[in-house]
Amino acid sequence: MIKLTATGPIHSISPVIEIPSKTGGTPFLKRELVIDDTWVDHNGNAHPNFVLIEFTGDNMQQLGNFAPGHYVTVNAYVNGREHNGRVFNTIKGQSVAPYQPQQQPTQAAQYAAPQPQHPQQPYAQGTAYPQQGQAYPQQPAYSQQPYPQQPTYPQQPSYPNQGGYAPSYPQQQAPAPVPVAQQGGNPGVDDLPFR
Repeated sequence: MIKLTATGPIHSISPVIEIPSKTGGTPFLKRELVIDDTWVDHNGNAHPNFVLIEFTGDNMQQLGNFAPGHYVTVNAYVNGREHNGRVFNTIKGQSVAPYQPQQQPTQAAQYAAPQPQHPQQPYAQGTAYPQQGQAYPQQPAYSQQPYPQQPTYPQQPSYPNQGGYAPSYPQQQAPAPVPVAQQGGNPGVDDLPFR
């Protein structure tokens, strides 16, 4: 069953409508509440939209407290049926009440830091991991109690080069300068860096 909540001004409320039974039994009684859901687009054009909600049985009595123009909130569900290959939907009203705007939180409350749901406990050495669904213990940000003493490890000795092997790299010398050819001519064979 699809449930919905509709809010808006009442356009109209019908008197009790009696629909005779096809089998000759007790007639079906209902009242129709029409909510005005007209909206305006970005160009300023109004688009009429009226939503019909049926109230039956004891729920019809609720409509006696309201009149057109009242701003209400209606709780209802959608009922659908198939007839001759077509599906027809009706909205069945369950309750109607005066509209109560939700209070917006103050700006200070919006930006306030959330309060923890569980009291924080300092970390104790040997504490087991929490089970699923439990919060991990956390140390308070500024605590007067010191943290538990952390273990210290002895300094590792440095080991000398035991194999006597130390890679040595040959010293590279700067390349010899290449003689510059005398102006006005091509270099000769003697001026080349190789022979």
